Amino acid sequence: MKLSNSMDKFYKITILILMFFSMIFTPAYTDNNTYHFTIKHGDSLSQYFSELGLSNRLLINLLIANKNNKKLNHLNIGHKLIIRLHKNQHFKSLTYQLNNMINLDIVLNGNYFSTVLNKQPKKILSNSSTTVVNISNSFGIDAQKAGISFSTINYVIKALSWQLNLHTDLKKGDRFIIVNDGGIKPAAIIYQSIINNKSIEAFAYKNKHGHTSYFDRFGHSLNSSFLRAPLKYKRISSKFQLKRYHPILKTWRPHRAIDYAAKHGTPIYSTANGIITTKGRQGSLGKVIIIQHDFDYTTVYAHLSEYANNLYKDKKIKKGQIIGYVGSTGHSTGPHLHYELHHKGKRRNPITYKVPAQKGIDHINIKKFKTKINKILSSLKLEYQPKYAN
Repeated sequence: MKLSNSMDKFYKITILILMFFSMIFTPAYTDNNTYHFTIKHGDSLSQYFSELGLSNRLLINLLIANKNNKKLNHLNIGHKLIIRLHKNQHFKSLTYQLNNMINLDIVLNGNYFSTVLNKQPKKILSNSSTTVVNISNSFGIDAQKAGISFSTINYVIKALSWQLNLHTDLKKGDRFIIVNDGGIKPAAIIYQSIINNKSIEAFAYKNKHGHTSYFDRFGHSLNSSFLRAPLKYKRISSKFQLKRYHPILKTWRPHRAIDYAAKHGTPIYSTANGIITTKGRQGSLGKVIIIQHDFDYTTVYAHLSEYANNLYKDKKIKKGQIIGYVGSTGHSTGPHLHYELHHKGKRRNPITYKVPAQKGIDHINIKKFKTKINKILSSLKLEYQPKYAN
């Protein structure tokens, strides 16, 4: 019995030790054979090398290759370290944050190490902070675990909603880098996909009216504009009106849509980027397609004769893409397209309602904007390795 108790204690202690060392040596995150560490008490480069399967001989050769490399004998708590490996897990390069101004970069070229001291740009703002959200469940859950507020989460969702469907596009291992400058609206949002190497960047810009929108690094808007009409039509056979005599039901009722008269088979286009939420028959509307555009706008296309090929629920659609053809299915007296525009759940007049315009940053302010985002990207040097070249 005593032996059994002793063995139990031994196993418990062993498990605790393993848990302790796994906490010490687990990198903050890994990305394409790149291992990111934040130095903690008791850490050493030899421990990191051992954890990654790199030899002591390699470490010794690295340390003696340059006098600056000897600074790696004493790592500072809280500083950043990146170790990059080739696909065969052989050492490629290393970056260590010596201080707030200098990085130590070491690259292995053949059998020789080259060492460079690189200056870091100053931080964007003194009160700026960066949070990395690694996806394991959903963005909302994982962002809360990372300490992101509900208000900031909503701003992230809205900023990326034209580019990314956070319900269907995210995969385990994807990550978000969120930069805050003291407010609830992020200064920068960067999404990286682990599967297809897709990256989306969103940078905040406040116009002269105090309205904040998000743009890519070139100052292009992330949202989609709308086409003036979803097809080439002959005439508007029925306008948006609160009281219209229905030709089939023989009664007066609201018509919160636009009817475009056109030849049978005329192509119908999506008026903006979006995702199909409905494809099928819906009573009096006949064959219908409904497209969700970001979280505020929805468009409805009804009475179609047939659908375009390879359309299905949750499929992403581009502005101007053919989604179907004019018909007269459902309750209809002739070929036409019944087109609805919904904003925040309410039907709006597609002709008169002011929809988002895809405007970039004007030439007067673009230089200031690019200077700001270059500072952001430079400050993220240790956290963000772009997966594409712009």
